Amino acid sequence: MNYSTWALIKDLWKYIRPYKWRFIKGTINRIITETMWLYPTYAVAWIINFLYHYSKGDALQSLYIVVGCWIAVALIDGVFMFWGKYYLLQVGVRASLDAESETLRHLFLLDISWHEKENVGKKVKRIEKGGSGIDKLIRIWANNIIDISVNSVGIIFIIAQFNMVIAAIVLVYMISFYMLAGFFRKKGVEMSNIVHIKDEIRGGLIFESMNNIRSTKVMSMIPRLLGLIQTVTNEINLYTKKRIFWFQSGGVVRDMYGQIIKIGISTFIIYGIIHGHYELGFFVLFNNYFTAISRIVRGLADVSEEISVSKQGISRMMKILEEPIMIDDETKKKPFPRDWKKITFANLSFSYGGKNVLEDLSLEIKRGEKIGVVGLSGAGKSTLFKLLLKEHENYSGAIYFDDVALKDVSKKDYFNYLAVVLQDTELFNMSLKDNITITNSRKEKDQTLLDRSISIAHVKEFMKKLPEGVDTIIGEKGVKLSGGEKQRVGIARAVFKNPQILLLDEATSHLDVESEETIQDSLHQFFENVTAIVIAHRLTTIKEMDRIIVLEQGKIIEQGSFTKLRRLKGRFYELWEKQKL
Repeated sequence: MNYSTWALIKDLWKYIRPYKWRFIKGTINRIITETMWLYPTYAVAWIINFLYHYSKGDALQSLYIVVGCWIAVALIDGVFMFWGKYYLLQVGVRASLDAESETLRHLFLLDISWHEKENVGKKVKRIEKGGSGIDKLIRIWANNIIDISVNSVGIIFIIAQFNMVIAAIVLVYMISFYMLAGFFRKKGVEMSNIVHIKDEIRGGLIFESMNNIRSTKVMSMIPRLLGLIQTVTNEINLYTKKRIFWFQSGGVVRDMYGQIIKIGISTFIIYGIIHGHYELGFFVLFNNYFTAISRIVRGLADVSEEISVSKQGISRMMKILEEPIMIDDETKKKPFPRDWKKITFANLSFSYGGKNVLEDLSLEIKRGEKIGVVGLSGAGKSTLFKLLLKEHENYSGAIYFDDVALKDVSKKDYFNYLAVVLQDTELFNMSLKDNITITNSRKEKDQTLLDRSISIAHVKEFMKKLPEGVDTIIGEKGVKLSGGEKQRVGIARAVFKNPQILLLDEATSHLDVESEETIQDSLHQFFENVTAIVIAHRLTTIKEMDRIIVLEQGKIIEQGSFTKLRRLKGRFYELWEKQKL
């Protein structure tokens, strides 16, 4: 994993910066808290020495001062602890949510070609683990790192006031302890990385299984899917066991090492007390502080393990943010020419997976024309739509709106004037109304436009059956609607966008013949104000088109009106006659 600690710090600060004053105030309060808690151990050691040397009649003023300070620390410490964590934990939650939101926005802007290579569940897991990693690290800062830093420096400083040699030994012990822990941590982190990747794969399988729940159930896929999930689960268990082994065996070795050092130094101090070099209070002070030191170095080792795991998650999220935005990049892009007169496809060629899908295709469409596109599967119909939708730009030739190349046009601006109805309409777990108005936020309150959209798409026919009408939540992916009803919502959504250009990709394929004819009549009224390009397998749906384009192996082999193509008795005629049977 090529993700340095410095890169991690920079990325963390990027999300902390908007809340830097909260972060600074929280940090200061935690430093004060941990500094105060160095005092009680020192006070106990001082009191033991005082009592050991005390004789009746000696002044007690210094004792009262020490005890008074101890009481003050106990009372005030909680207040500083509260405000420290109050500020820092807020920053952790906000920073993690900001990181997740930024990554999600970036994800939406990445080219479709990138999304086609990545599993949906894996993408979700990477964002979740990256966000939780940021929150976790800020919590570690609040709960552990400040504690470890203040106590390490403070304890060594106090011990040094009694004996510099012992302070030096304790410092060497802390460094060597951490290095020893690092050996075991490295092994454990290697296993953690594998677990992260396997867990993303498992999450992706589970997400897709649930996302396609209907097919999963009715096509008897459950045993096979559960088998695949269990296989990955077994791999996760295997590498988790190895991770636990390295982390826990490291803990055992570290604890043994700590006890040996503690016993050795304690023996040295006892020897010094017997020979009058040290007072009894120093023995108590050292043992209490060494117990704290042991807790600190163990905590540092454990925290380092947690930091390493969180770092893995953040690194994988940051890799998403490093992916370049290509098509959606608005830099130096031109606004869409809203008064365009024609669309020109000039010598357009496109390959996918090493196979030519479109080959030297040239075509001109006048504004306001209604164009039907037909051909067998694989002829290049949907690919033509994908290029018009700016899903891919790695084609040769060009698509022009008048003299402006589509590649040079801002996608954001272009999509304000374009609507598409796909063969499989994708819906959200929102109300029916929100699923229609979601494409045109500028007009979402326009009831007249909504009513028109519902009317043209004949949504009212099934809307009346829904318990809350247009406000009914239609379920994840529109699970409460039939295929035909989903397509009607897709058509209503496109109409609500009020576009200049309308693309229909088998937009009525899930409708029965009677419903299709009814909607086609309404759509033809809507077509009067748009440039429509329609892909159809059911050729009756494009009889009224101004022109029909016949594609075969990525080339235009015929074009003309419905009547003209029938008279030609060429490829279109063959397709028409086959559908009549």
